[in-house]
Amino acid sequence: MTRTERTRVLAGAAAAVLLAGCSLTGGGTDPAPSDSPAPRPFTVMSTDRVRVTDPAAMTDASSAMLALNVFQRLMTAAPGESVLKPDAARDCIFTAATTYTCTLNEDEAFHNGHPLTSSDVKFSIERAARLNVAGSSAPLLSSLRRIETPDPLTVRFLLSRVDTQFGWALASPAASIVDEEVYDADEIRSREDPVVGSGPFSVTSLTEDEIGLQRYPDYQGRNPTSLDALVYRSVDDSATIEDAMAKNTVDVVWRGLDEAAVTRLSQQAVNADATTATGFRQQVLTGTRVLQLEWSPDSRSRGTKALRTAIALALQGDRTSDSVVPGGVPGHVATFPLGGTTNPRVTWDNRINLTLGYDSTQPNGRDIATQIRSRLEDTGGLSVQLRADEPGDLTLVDRKAWTATPLAWLQPYVEAPLPASADAVATAESGYRATTTDDAANQLLATLQEQAAADLVVLPVSQSDEYVYVGPGTDMSETSYGPGWQLGLFGISRG
Repeated sequence: MTRTERTRVLAGAAAAVLLAGCSLTGGGTDPAPSDSPAPRPFTVMSTDRVRVTDPAAMTDASSAMLALNVFQRLMTAAPGESVLKPDAARDCIFTAATTYTCTLNEDEAFHNGHPLTSSDVKFSIERAARLNVAGSSAPLLSSLRRIETPDPLTVRFLLSRVDTQFGWALASPAASIVDEEVYDADEIRSREDPVVGSGPFSVTSLTEDEIGLQRYPDYQGRNPTSLDALVYRSVDDSATIEDAMAKNTVDVVWRGLDEAAVTRLSQQAVNADATTATGFRQQVLTGTRVLQLEWSPDSRSRGTKALRTAIALALQGDRTSDSVVPGGVPGHVATFPLGGTTNPRVTWDNRINLTLGYDSTQPNGRDIATQIRSRLEDTGGLSVQLRADEPGDLTLVDRKAWTATPLAWLQPYVEAPLPASADAVATAESGYRATTTDDAANQLLATLQEQAAADLVVLPVSQSDEYVYVGPGTDMSETSYGPGWQLGLFGISRG
C-alpha cells in the first residue's frame, strides 16, 4: 500500500469515528449546555510573534521557537553548549573526511501518521539549501554536495570540502525535517497551511496571535514533554502580560516584560519563597539577550568608512558587548572597545539621512532604538528615522544564534562582509571549518572577529540577562531551551 493509499484509509477511518461519535449524543441531538465554564488552557505568553511556520524560511528567534517544538532535526544540543546530541537520529558521525552519516531512530513518524524516513530527510535538507532564504540558517549547509539514502534509516551527506561544523548545520532550524508528501520542494509554505512536523508537539490551531499545541504521543527524540496541551499566546505589550499575571490567566511568561516591569517583579521576589506577589518564580538566563546593529548590504551609506566609524564611536559609551561573538561563547575575543571618551563627528556639508529599523515586539525595543537614534544624531551630521518592524539602513537586531557555536554568531557578518574583505573572510571561514586543532580554530575565529571590528558592518550593542516567569503549580526545567536559547516548551510541567 502506498503512502497516499494509507493516508486515504486513515482519513476514512477518522471520518467514520467522527460520524459514530455524533450518534452517542442521543439521536443526533445536541448535549445539554453545561453551567460550568471550560477550564482555561495552560498558557505561555510573550510579545514575540511567530511570523513564519515553514522552518526553511525562518529568520527570527520567535519563529525558530516553533521549529524547536514542532519539528525535529537530526541533531540538537543542550542550551548554550557546544556538544551535539542526537534527536531524530540515533547517531551521526564522520565516516570519512567529507562524508557525514546519520542513522535515524526506528519507527519515526510525522504528526499526520506518515512514516519519517531517510527520503524525507534528503528532501528537507535539499529543499532548504535550494530555497536558501536570506537570513535563515540555510547558508550553514554551504558545504553540502549531495545526499545519498542507501536505506530508509540511513542518510549519507557528501561534502564538497572538510567541514567540522556540518553537524551543527543539521541542528539549525532550516534543517528541520518536513514531510515530502506535504511540503513543496520549490515554494515556501504559507502560514495558512497546516504545520506538519514530528516534534514533541503538534499544532492544533493557529491564528495571528495564538498557537494551540498538543503533546505528540509517538514522538521519539531528545525532548519529550509531559504537558498534554498548551497555548502560546502573543500580546502587544508588557502591560498586558503584567495584567495576565495579576489575574492568573497565564502560566509561563517568556520575554515581553519591559525593564520597569522586571524591576518591579524582582523587588517582589525577595521573600522567603522567592516569588512575586502573584506567586511567579523568576528564572534568570544570564547573558542570553544580545543586541546588535546591522548595516543593510543595500544601504548606499554602508560603503562610507568614515560614517561607519562615527556610528561605532557614537555607540561605544553605551556598549556592553565587545565582539560579534558574545562573551561566554567559546572562541570569543574582545575586539570592540567599551566605554572611554569618544568624540564622533560627521562633518559633511549636508546632513545624512538614515533609517533605523527595529522589532516593536522586543522588550523596550522602541526605547532602545530611540536611544541609539539620539546617540547618532548627537554626532551633528545625521538625521535618523525610526522604522518599526521593517529593516532600515541600520537594523537593531535582538539576536539568538541558531546554535551556540561562534560561527553561528558570526553568520550575519560572514554572509555580508565589505566587498574588499570578502576573500579574506571566506578564507578564514573555510579554514576554521576545516581545522581540527583548537589553537588553529581559535586563531581563525580571532581573525574573523578582528575583521568584523575593522569593517564595522555588524556592531555589538549589549549583552544582558533575560527573564522567564513561572507561575504557581508549574515547573520549568533549566534545559527547556534550544541550542541558541530558543524557548523549549517541552521542559514545562505541572508541579
